[in-house]
Amino acid sequence: MANKINSQNKTIIEEEDNIKYLPFNIQWLDSSYQQTILPDSPWQKILDDLEPALANKVRQQFNNPERRQMLIELLGRLFHIKLLRSEPYDPNSLRPPLITEEHRRKLENEAKSWLQIQTHKSALEIGAAVTEDDDINKLSNNMKNFLEYTYQIVRKALERYLYQVQQKDNVKQEEQKLQDKNRSKYHDDINSSSKLRSILRDSKTNSRKLPMITEFPPTPYPMTSEYSDIVSSSVVALLKRDPRRVIFITEKLFGQQLPLSLRQFIWTECLLRVEKKPYDYDLSLVELQIRREFAAGITRGKTELKLTNPSNTPVTNLIENAVIETYSKVHALQPFLEENHLRFTIKILNVLYTYKKDYEPYFIYWLLPFQLSYRDEANKDEEIYVIAMHLDLFVRHCFPEWTNVFSIASKIMTDLSSNDPEFYDHLKTIAKIRTKINQKDFVTQIITLESKHSGSTAQYARELMADPVIFLRKWIGEMFFGILNSNCALYLWDQFFMIKWNTQYIEHATKAVLYLLRDRFMYATDYDEMRKVFLEEPCLLQTLDVQAAFVHLALKNDDPKYIPAMNQRLYSTKSTMIQNNHNPQMSNRKKAYLETIGIKDISLTLAIPVNSSINGGSRPDIDVKSLMVEIQIYGAGEKICDVSTVSAPVLREKEAVVHNWQKLTIDIPNEKLVLSMKETRPSFMPTRIQALATVRQRTSTINSIALAHCRFPLYIPQKIGNLDTWDVTYGPVVRTLHPGMPPVSIDMIPDMPKIFVADKIGPGSSISLNVFDPKADQYFSQS
Repeated sequence: MANKINSQNKTIIEEEDNIKYLPFNIQWLDSSYQQTILPDSPWQKILDDLEPALANKVRQQFNNPERRQMLIELLGRLFHIKLLRSEPYDPNSLRPPLITEEHRRKLENEAKSWLQIQTHKSALEIGAAVTEDDDINKLSNNMKNFLEYTYQIVRKALERYLYQVQQKDNVKQEEQKLQDKNRSKYHDDINSSSKLRSILRDSKTNSRKLPMITEFPPTPYPMTSEYSDIVSSSVVALLKRDPRRVIFITEKLFGQQLPLSLRQFIWTECLLRVEKKPYDYDLSLVELQIRREFAAGITRGKTELKLTNPSNTPVTNLIENAVIETYSKVHALQPFLEENHLRFTIKILNVLYTYKKDYEPYFIYWLLPFQLSYRDEANKDEEIYVIAMHLDLFVRHCFPEWTNVFSIASKIMTDLSSNDPEFYDHLKTIAKIRTKINQKDFVTQIITLESKHSGSTAQYARELMADPVIFLRKWIGEMFFGILNSNCALYLWDQFFMIKWNTQYIEHATKAVLYLLRDRFMYATDYDEMRKVFLEEPCLLQTLDVQAAFVHLALKNDDPKYIPAMNQRLYSTKSTMIQNNHNPQMSNRKKAYLETIGIKDISLTLAIPVNSSINGGSRPDIDVKSLMVEIQIYGAGEKICDVSTVSAPVLREKEAVVHNWQKLTIDIPNEKLVLSMKETRPSFMPTRIQALATVRQRTSTINSIALAHCRFPLYIPQKIGNLDTWDVTYGPVVRTLHPGMPPVSIDMIPDMPKIFVADKIGPGSSISLNVFDPKADQYFSQS
């Protein structure tokens, strides 16, 4: 017995040491952390100032014995001995039977929250925290040194780890190639016999001849790279130590698709946040409590329904038929038309029915994103219940009321009538031509609400069912998973979770998809063709196009008239010429050719942070000769061409240091960049042609890092008679530089730059250049 107790005590001590020295359980990140807290690191100087300031605030809370003891326990014994030695320490005063576990937990969470606030205040007082206005000039030199020191350690550790992963992957890929050659025939036989799709597509319900969704071989990291997932897992480890930072992460990542581990964390955080009580500090405890309650609900449901297996309920046959019919008829879901997936879906929906005694057909659509995002191959049995629990939380807390769904769709049509009457009138007109309504296209909830709205006559109800707005309600009601391909829909769900399911952004998403298909709608001539565009065309959209359109509306708040040109999918045009002859309102879809342009007289004004180095010397100046400028040209999110400077920059001026920043003026005098344009994609409406300028620093002969970036318009759309063309913005251009690497989409670059301490370029940095006509320049130079 004594040995067992000693073993338990030893385990507890080991766990405490692990938390203290390995807080993230990721080797490269823990190693970086340990290095930053060594006795000779810059952190010690900050700690010497921070601890006394915090101790003074803590003493003011010692009138309450329970609060005093809790604060001392949270601060730790070393802090107590070093700064609060005169205060009593009695851990037994916060243990049963003197107080209950519930009271202790509440007391602990309140104390943690108070300490977080007071620590931040103390850090502000000593210049060790960034203020609300993000003015990094208010940071002390000790803090700047620490941040620079930490940045270098983390960067080098991550690069080293990614390099190791890359080397291992190269070896695995070579081994995999040999295995694939030996087993390719075996895999073909397995795939052809195991998929339910080959059976179902032969049925009459699946005989429609539609362009297939492009399907790629399954990869471990779809839509993201393995390296982004490694970084994502590291960010999640940091967020688990301080979940409040999730707001900062979502602000930085909004508009981008999330890697799997970060998606799981952000989605779960949003779902659990509603369940959190005011004194719950740790969301992991909230999740544990919800899991227990869900398990208890399953047990209770089994008893009430007299079940032996929660995945086999009285509505099993109903759910099974609905799942098979939905996956076989809905084109966007057919890539998942596989027996194992269907059986898995049916089990989860039955488990959810056992828990809440409720089943709706649209649960099939809402379930798929959780199946794709919360896969757990190691715990298959538990996976079913975890996914069902998350779906239940979504139904209760995230999905907007059906009345809101109707309001969003109606508002989009109202906006369409004002901003694009040609498109609106066309939809309303063809909706009345050869109208054949199939009520199976819409979930019961939509039909029921439409019937209530229609009131009396059947004719009026029929007109409502034929209105294009009902298709928008279908899109929103299914939350895009019966409409878009899974990657597109997951991208939109990432955005919705990051903004806590604000209905304004659901409206942006719906409008983005609608305008991407504008050209296709304009080719439709009757209700049946319009219906096919609404139900069958969205899943053929490319994820990057949906992202560009959503960012265009949600982040840039820009005119939707540019969105149709963002659809990069090439469509068959077998009947377009005939339709154009009968549709004078539609313009011809033509390719446009862009004139070659040049860029010269490039000059940089860079604000460089100047700090004392860790060892007491001055920070070395930036190597001016290692700088280069890269110019990339984009049209509707598609890169048209790019070119970079090759000549050595020249330092023209170095200003005096002000508030730890020094401005350098750098010229690239002997450089004339010529951008040879290619034809743009065919489109009904002209799009913007923009340039992305990126300032890079060469780290080797083949590698470089991005220091700053900006964008500027290069071609402005104009109309000459019936001809859509572009006007080049010749002349000088001056733009403020944004620090760091550019985002994945040029449209995501904000108007005003945000400066962070780790950035290499500070406020006031800019680039100036001159856009010229190479042909005219050559002519004048010859003459």
